Amino acid sequence: MLRLVEHLAQPGGTQDISESLATALELWLAADGETPAAADPAGMRGYQWKTLFLPEGTVLRSWSYGEHNYACVEGDKIMHEGASVTPNQFARSFARTARNAWFDLSVRRPGDKHFKIASRLRQELAEEEKARAITTSHID
Repeated sequence: MLRLVEHLAQPGGTQDISESLATALELWLAADGETPAAADPAGMRGYQWKTLFLPEGTVLRSWSYGEHNYACVEGDKIMHEGASVTPNQFARSFARTARNAWFDLSVRRPGDKHFKIASRLRQELAEEEKARAITTSHID
């Protein structure tokens, strides 16, 4: 809100904050149903891991026996050392025991600054979908 006020205070800017907010909301609502070309699922490649989509360029990281191991999403596959693997196969490949890939793998998608545990990404996605469902039910 402070950034908006500062922007509107610049020379030549609209001084009416309520008008600016109304315009911004109208544009946002109009664009809400549109899918940006860059986010077009038909043109996007990546790996679908249950409910979590890993776009091409995503890096998966596993920690085992004192070192990190990495795999990368290339096209529609997760690749590790030249072989296509599932998240579970990648997590298990460094362990001598059963592993749960959701809790063992960290993920950094293109645009992410840091790695995040896969289970946290899955939880965030579920929370977003729940919030969206609640918002949609209140609008109808």
